[in-house]
Amino acid sequence: MRFAGTIAWMRLIRLEIARVIRAGGVRVAVLLLLGLGVYAGWQGHQRIQTADAATAAAEAAYRDQLAYLASIYPPTTEAGELLYYLAFPAPQPSSPLSALASGRAEVETASLRIRLLALEGQLYEHETLNPRLAAAGHLDLGFVLIALLPLFVIAITYDIVSGERERGTWQMARLFARPRRLVAAKVGARMILVAGLVMSLALIGMLLAGIDADGRAGWAVALISLHTLFWFALCLGVAGGRRSSTTNAMLLVGVWVALTFLAPAVLSLTNAILHLVPEALELTVRQRQGYHEAWDLPKAATMDGFFEDYPQWSGQTVPEDEFTWAWYYAMNHRGDRAARDASRAYRDILTRRDEWARRWSLLVPPLAAQVALDRLSSNDLATQLAYQEAVRRYHERLKAHFQPILFSAAPIAEVDWERTPAFEPAAPVGAASQAGLPAAAALILISVCVLLPAVRGGGA
Repeated sequence: MRFAGTIAWMRLIRLEIARVIRAGGVRVAVLLLLGLGVYAGWQGHQRIQTADAATAAAEAAYRDQLAYLASIYPPTTEAGELLYYLAFPAPQPSSPLSALASGRAEVETASLRIRLLALEGQLYEHETLNPRLAAAGHLDLGFVLIALLPLFVIAITYDIVSGERERGTWQMARLFARPRRLVAAKVGARMILVAGLVMSLALIGMLLAGIDADGRAGWAVALISLHTLFWFALCLGVAGGRRSSTTNAMLLVGVWVALTFLAPAVLSLTNAILHLVPEALELTVRQRQGYHEAWDLPKAATMDGFFEDYPQWSGQTVPEDEFTWAWYYAMNHRGDRAARDASRAYRDILTRRDEWARRWSLLVPPLAAQVALDRLSSNDLATQLAYQEAVRRYHERLKAHFQPILFSAAPIAEVDWERTPAFEPAAPVGAASQAGLPAAAALILISVCVLLPAVRGGGA
């Protein structure tokens, strides 16, 4: 008896899937989503390849520049003069999951080339890009799955009960199955169809972008699945009532607009008001003021500030009546000292803004999923700040390496350039579970809450 019931259940789901597929526009919508997914996956793969090419090009440019400078300067030239022009590559490898969620990679660079001069201006000079150009963004799989897929779920689910009533077939359908079972079969058929679509898009992205099936990819798939289940729960909660199909559709589309666009915009505006962030250009101005003011100071005053931060060199002296590269780079360090407090405050505000956004995004399912995907793909603000800290550490290592050469006024010929420190990329911020678990828990909780009306109503 139980086996016969299972066969009947499977037959009911199979018939419902066939009916949904035959509905007007469904096949077109599926093909459109698959086409967008293929394009987004290909574009994500292109972005990763571009980033990898930029990394290789930065290393090649460093080698070429070093060879060129060494060829135009006599071997007896002080190394400090060559170091003035030489730019050291500091590339951050891109995550394969960047194809899924590009995040801040659209407006931030992760392949800086830094010189031994003052650092703060070099870190933030790329932020003077035209925001109108940056706002165009990229189409990624995250947008297709988080923003567009819910519209497809709404389109095939909004009238699962009201449509039968309006066609006058609901009472007849109830003769063959209980209301709860009938609604469950309808929703189950649609979930199977959407699950196949999601898995197809996920496989397309993994194949095109070369994403490994690791923990971060697993959390990404789980979040996308839970976000899709949220929309099914919401559709069932709305469609299970006694409203008309038109009312259901308008209500669900209104909720989609509110959750996908309006709520994130309101949270972003609130965040900007609560955490005012100064212009990064201000840091550059302060750094340059600190540097230029040093031209009018006694050299000893400039060196005293340098020795406060680097007491191991306090026994060194520089002449007051002539130019030295040790003094010149100490001047650049003075520029960084002038911008240090402002830079620290700038980073603190950005960190608080990021924490606030991640906390309050849990109330908005699409935003919670997107923020978590950005963190999993290492394209969020915290990752960018970690990269900047890695660049700062690298800059300090370069100074520690070249300071003996500068104080001794060593010529180019005596420098072993092969021993120059290499950049150490920043590690991913947080474990995969730390990035995905809060959003996953929020999606489950909100899905249960929006599903309660349908469970209580029973779809009768």
